[in-house]
Amino acid sequence: MSVITSHGNSAFRALLAAGKDKSMVLLEGRRIVMDALARGMVPEMAAVTSQYREAHGPVDFPHITLSEELFSRIADTKTPQGILALFPIPWASLDQIIRHEKLIILDGLQDPGNVGTIIRTAEAFGFQAVVITEETASPFSAKAVRSSMGSSLGIDIAKIHKKDIGLLPHRILSLAPLGSVKLAGDLFEGECAICFGQEGSGVSTEILSVSHATVSIPMKGEVESLNVSIAAGIVMAYASGALGIC
Repeated sequence: MSVITSHGNSAFRALLAAGKDKSMVLLEGRRIVMDALARGMVPEMAAVTSQYREAHGPVDFPHITLSEELFSRIADTKTPQGILALFPIPWASLDQIIRHEKLIILDGLQDPGNVGTIIRTAEAFGFQAVVITEETASPFSAKAVRSSMGSSLGIDIAKIHKKDIGLLPHRILSLAPLGSVKLAGDLFEGECAICFGQEGSGVSTEILSVSHATVSIPMKGEVESLNVSIAAGIVMAYASGALGIC
């Protein structure tokens, strides 16, 4: 297959434009692209370098071959691995979300790294659905997908307005430093949605107003709060039955 080296090439320009399309997710690197394919996702467009083909052999899905220089124009990482693909963002509908017994709500988190880490942890502990509010960093940004190690592609994720959180049929439990209740075994029985708020200000007043309880993590040290992704991991481990509180 010939290597595209010209900036004016129509296939390269189409791929470059698609990489800026907000309805697409750019996946980069062999592991994460192969993971997406294994999950049944079909790329709209893809590219490799000749060096990648030499190292890993033929690529068995439609793609173009770019020079290293052109590939780096599209790649998001500082040290590209020579393979990338663009997929339609797999947003879930609200109907899909509410079929799951237990949900995670991310309310206004700004750091895509935290968003991706929480989604990865959610999949690890058996949560199959995440709801994000309109102010939350996209779980399908390049950094969030890398932080999730592909989990953003493996669970249902829906985006809804804060005003609609109260329409969920689940009990809403919001994490707060001075919660009305401590972590307890019976909190997570049945349908429940666990909400984690913005890194600095926490869960918004709009969601607190429809929460059935605010929950705090017992801590022994002189620390006011935990990083939100760490706190989420503790709560999800406990909610899944994998971790007890002494």
